[in-house]
Amino acid sequence: MRLVRILAMLAVAMAATLAGTTTASAATCLGSGYLVTSDGTIQRFSISTNTVTTTVEIPGANFVDVAVSPTGRTLYAVDSNGDAIRVFDATTGLATVTISGFSAPIAIALSPDAKRAYVANETARTVTVVDTTTDTIARSFSLSSTSAPTDLVVSPDGSLVYITVGDALQVRSTSDGTLQKTYTLAGNARAVALSATKAYTAIDTPFQVESALLSGSTSEMLFDGMAGQPRKIAISPDGATLYVGTGAMDVGSLLSATIGSNTLTQVGTTTSFGVTSIAVTPDSVTVYAASANEVAVLPRGTSTPTTLIGAVSRNITAVAVCPAVTDPGAPTAVTAVPGDATVSLSWTAPVNTGGAPITLYTATAAPDGATCSTTGATTCLVTGLKNGTGYTFTVTATNIAGTSAASAASTKVTPRRDNSARVLAVGLPTITFTKKGIGIATSITVTGAGTIAQVATFKGDRYCNLSRRVAAAGTYRVRCVIKTAGRLLAKKRAVSYTLRSTFSPTNGLVASNSQTVRVPRRR
Repeated sequence: MRLVRILAMLAVAMAATLAGTTTASAATCLGSGYLVTSDGTIQRFSISTNTVTTTVEIPGANFVDVAVSPTGRTLYAVDSNGDAIRVFDATTGLATVTISGFSAPIAIALSPDAKRAYVANETARTVTVVDTTTDTIARSFSLSSTSAPTDLVVSPDGSLVYITVGDALQVRSTSDGTLQKTYTLAGNARAVALSATKAYTAIDTPFQVESALLSGSTSEMLFDGMAGQPRKIAISPDGATLYVGTGAMDVGSLLSATIGSNTLTQVGTTTSFGVTSIAVTPDSVTVYAASANEVAVLPRGTSTPTTLIGAVSRNITAVAVCPAVTDPGAPTAVTAVPGDATVSLSWTAPVNTGGAPITLYTATAAPDGATCSTTGATTCLVTGLKNGTGYTFTVTATNIAGTSAASAASTKVTPRRDNSARVLAVGLPTITFTKKGIGIATSITVTGAGTIAQVATFKGDRYCNLSRRVAAAGTYRVRCVIKTAGRLLAKKRAVSYTLRSTFSPTNGLVASNSQTVRVPRRR
């Protein structure tokens, strides 16, 4: 029985979800899906009509996996025959570049920002990292295993890659490939999928599905003892449903479970072909299940599965749909604090990130258009403003898809010159004569951390110079010592020195104080 029947029971279970789901707005995903075959065919299909729209054939290629960039603009097809990744413009279906240098590549996963692709190599037992901004290989790292990798996926924050290797799930750093932890499994691991908090691993002999907290070091058994051999596993983007595809090329079925229910249900009966790939639409309500000879579809809002119209009927190895990355929502609660020709801004990150990390915030002043920006922090300082001019500020957020609408404007603020630091409290000096020189000691009160300096001058010449750093506001006793030349001068007559005290705060204007200090003649 074909996969159309496999999905029949799934329609009933998903009916409530289908009815309550809305489509994200401003999506930059092109509303497409893709399937690839082992004889070099790539087909693009419309998610809205479930009809193949474009077919591209690459003679001699053996496509075993496929990934779509978060914006739906670039397609990465793994060509096992050519030991290569074929890169396509997803909007036209045209090949753009071939990246060579792999060793029987078997699976591919993109980082959340799509700047890196991670490719598992069967023969070399390695993972190769591709810089997708230049379409070149950045590096490779060994899995230190005699078993070949079968699947891999990147963590939601992009810092870790999870790889199924033999009877283990390896977790490695994406930055340098170092092993962070290993989950030992009960059998041969075939596939891995991630929710926001857990890793789910399909084990084919015996039938088992395990899960582990992304932040933990142990795993737990979810399902075991069912018929078939799990080969593919997927989590719906909303994290609510687990899907497992079983079988090789002779027999198979599709199973599903509500996350947390620990009840895995076979959906329909077996098919003459095993499940080769599972993809779920970004809204979590449409499932595409590929077997070697068809792709079965459960369209949005219907209760009867259909078959992808126009799909090739042979050697289908993988299916994927565009992630629904959208422009993010606007930041909120912009707060402005004026300074001297500056304004310090803070804001709240948007609740809706568009399905991808925020990579840039830009704040803009009105009038004049002065800006400041950050790569993720929610504060920044706008400089170069005009004191006495009133300003409001708006902030935008940018992700891989695009830039949000501007936030609501902040309240109007007016930068002004800060004179508070220019008042420096300096006590009356005391004078002491020692063998080392003439000491002029004062108590200086400062408003914060910074540097206190003193200099005593007479007729333009310096006779003592002091500099001292302080870590906090307070009153400090400082002593400027007049040495050789000043001591000789004091033996001849009384001298009136100008004692200038300054305070340079860590942030703010320099404060200063000058007073005359009369040093009597020392006979």
